[in-house]
Amino acid sequence: MKRRLSLLALMAGLFLNGLAAAGVPPAVQAVDPWIREAPPGMPMLGGFVTLKNDSDRPVALVGAESPAFGSIELHRSIVKDGMARMVPQERIVVPPRGEVRLEPGSYHLMLMQPARPLAAGDKVQIQLRFDDGSMLGIDFPVRRDADGAAMSRHHHH
Repeated sequence: MKRRLSLLALMAGLFLNGLAAAGVPPAVQAVDPWIREAPPGMPMLGGFVTLKNDSDRPVALVGAESPAFGSIELHRSIVKDGMARMVPQERIVVPPRGEVRLEPGSYHLMLMQPARPLAAGDKVQIQLRFDDGSMLGIDFPVRRDADGAAMSRHHHH
């Protein structure tokens, strides 16, 4: 019996170690992901999500990828001298025991060259990449602008 329990414990440990080696970030949770629906032919869309960090150390989002887009960049919308513009970001830090909202008028995923037109109701898988090399796959539903606007108190692009 002891041998069976030891074997079971060893297998569980190897499984959990395998998850860690696979880069599963247990400290980061993604809440309310969505993509803003854009007119057909639009070469860029915005992706939004709240990232929650349950760990005692900062975690940085450093990239994203999806076969549904030619490329994905991290951006932040800012207003300078009365002009709104988007500034590429190398990383978006999620503080320990804190959260960062990627939302209209702030940080967001700039989704470029969609492989096909996306309409409200579609879902797209996006892999978020963190500074420790881990990845988090998330299904992002596409919403109409009004649906997403209700989620944010900020201005749009």
